Amino acid sequence: MPDRSHGDRKAMRRELAVAAFLVAFGAGVVALAGRIEPGVQTDPLGPRAFPAALGAGIALCGGLLAGTVLLSPGEGGRTGPILEPGPEGEAEAGPVSPARLLGAIAATAAYVAAFDPLGYLLATPPYVAAIILIHGGAARRALVIAPPLVTVLLYAAFRFGLLIPVPEGILDGRLPW
Repeated sequence: MPDRSHGDRKAMRRELAVAAFLVAFGAGVVALAGRIEPGVQTDPLGPRAFPAALGAGIALCGGLLAGTVLLSPGEGGRTGPILEPGPEGEAEAGPVSPARLLGAIAATAAYVAAFDPLGYLLATPPYVAAIILIHGGAARRALVIAPPLVTVLLYAAFRFGLLIPVPEGILDGRLPW
């Protein structure tokens, strides 16, 4: 583990505390979801599915946060944010940055505009890459791997797992399924 200054260790402890809270909270939501009465026989998922999936997702995010904090290589092995502030903008470089917020809003607006005409499979990878770039701190490898991986996993979950139709856009009729 890299040598961290006192301030970095304090931030690391705070992030680990948040991660532990998220894991515990997510596990609690999953436990409470198990107490929900089953639905009718024709409902394939039942009323427990969404709260359980939500709780599992929260716990997973907490685990990912903890893993990121513990396994982070430090400043040398990570890329910086796309909107790096100059010396006069150091105050904006924290977790809340107006430039990052506006960038995320613009990227989301472009994604919403492109979603129907292009379809999910073509509109989502550039959006995920843009959000990763805007928020920074991700390895370059993540910019190549995460967008298609997130797109394919979510597409499969909605289209084949939940049987929810996903807009195909210009790929309509060209996909084998």
